[in-house]
Amino acid sequence: MEKKKHVFNIQLNSISDTDNPTRKECEFILHDFEVSHNNAFISKETAQKTLHTLKDMPIVCQYFPVSEAGAKDDALGTHGVYLDEDRDTGDPIIGLNTIPIGVFTENAYITTIKDQNGNEKEVVAGKGILWASRFPNIIGLLKEWNDAGVNISSSMEILYDSYLFKDGVEEILSYVYEGHCVLNSEQRGNHSKVYPAYDVSKLNKLVAQAINQEVKEGEKMEKFKKVFELSHDDIRTKLYSELDPSLGERTYSWIADVFDTYFVANIYSYADGNEFDKYFKYNYSKSENDVTIDFDSKTEVFLKRNWEEVVPDEVQTQLNEKDSTISELKNQLNSLTNEKKQIEDKFNTASETIIQLNSQVEELKPFKNQVEEEQMTKALNEKKDFYSAKFKALNASDKFESEEVQKLVEKTVFETEEGQQAVLQLNTMLVDMVVVQKEEKSEDTVIREVSSKRENLIPTSDDFESRYSK
Repeated sequence: MEKKKHVFNIQLNSISDTDNPTRKECEFILHDFEVSHNNAFISKETAQKTLHTLKDMPIVCQYFPVSEAGAKDDALGTHGVYLDEDRDTGDPIIGLNTIPIGVFTENAYITTIKDQNGNEKEVVAGKGILWASRFPNIIGLLKEWNDAGVNISSSMEILYDSYLFKDGVEEILSYVYEGHCVLNSEQRGNHSKVYPAYDVSKLNKLVAQAINQEVKEGEKMEKFKKVFELSHDDIRTKLYSELDPSLGERTYSWIADVFDTYFVANIYSYADGNEFDKYFKYNYSKSENDVTIDFDSKTEVFLKRNWEEVVPDEVQTQLNEKDSTISELKNQLNSLTNEKKQIEDKFNTASETIIQLNSQVEELKPFKNQVEEEQMTKALNEKKDFYSAKFKALNASDKFESEEVQKLVEKTVFETEEGQQAVLQLNTMLVDMVVVQKEEKSEDTVIREVSSKRENLIPTSDDFESRYSK
């Protein structure tokens, strides 16, 4: 009877130094005895029969080195699952692109730990060694994670050929441990963290790809390998929890893509008379704590892909330089956009200030006009008083009240050329009136001093010779 494969996620519990510098000791928590998120279950009684199969099983990983010394961007991967071919038959098989970095040195054992809520729980654990001298970079990364308190997760594979499928739960009745892969446990450079979806054993679905081969003569069970994809968030895990119970016996799923309102799942079946391997699209809705799949929306879909030409290294280098230039120009554009926004903000602030000041000026205009009018009236009254006194002293009050003089007096208030001309004209008027008065006074005085009689005081002749000749 051919065996089936399950992939579990396990947790690296500790790494410690030894007297031998070529290796470090480690301990993994493998699984508990509860139903996992992909509805698989191993009882304590079943596990006790298989603890010895863990010894000598490899510990593997997929390693991506740093981009440059000290960059701290090296990372681990997943199983690196890919489709391979059997070297003899050419039949499709699953390949794992990983390297061994250690081995389990003892049988597995059952121990008790405390979960996140402080409750005690029985689990299966195993101890092994890591080859520190052969893989110093990988072991150094694991040590860095362990010292920093990063939860290091690994996946465990088991092979089994006996199971009981009831109420959507698959109980594994007989199995052996096969291998263990350490997974990327945090975001490192361009490598995303592999998020576990199982509680304690961190049982996750890796990349699901079923391989259905010919049924060997005399066998009732088909030969196939079952693997699962790692969940990237709680939504994917909840979708699995609702989708898998709806599947029939010997029917499995792999959720390929999850979007906001729908997801695509690979459903494959090995049930007698109902064998298929198809992709289906399901709509679903989300609430605050749960998801609901609309099973009536199930629609078969297919994956569309394109063949792309390989780009020569020289052209690729030019494309990379172009991308770098575009990125730099984008940064400059963003910088200029930010500067423009700052200038606009300052301009808007200044404009608001100007508007406020203009508003205040408009509010103060009536007061300004009133003050200016009062000052003008005061200055005009002062000028009028000044020139009124001047004209009155010359017995020319009537002249002062004339329209001509009043207009000139009003102009003298302004310190302009027109105002200066008005002052000059008024002063000229005053001077002219002063001269005329002096001549009349002098002539009367002469008459009073020369004449001693009051007769013939007015000359009969009006010419110059008659009046002034001796």
